[in-house]
Amino acid sequence: MDLVRQAKVYAAEHDTTINALVRELLREALIREGRARIAADRLLAIADHGPYFTTDPGSIRREDLYERR
Repeated sequence: MDLVRQAKVYAAEHDTTINALVRELLREALIREGRARIAADRLLAIADHGPYFTTDPGSIRREDLYERR
């Protein structure tokens, strides 16, 4: 079955249209992208105001990371 036919069947089963399905998928994708962009901007802002972690990551031994306390 080709993609358009499958989409028509799916839309009919969900009482909607292909156009509405595509519009909703695009809206959800843009919302996800926007949230990811906002999170990345927040991380960059935090990094600009650092450093909060003053230890050189290269100086941490693997054993120290897994040390049980």
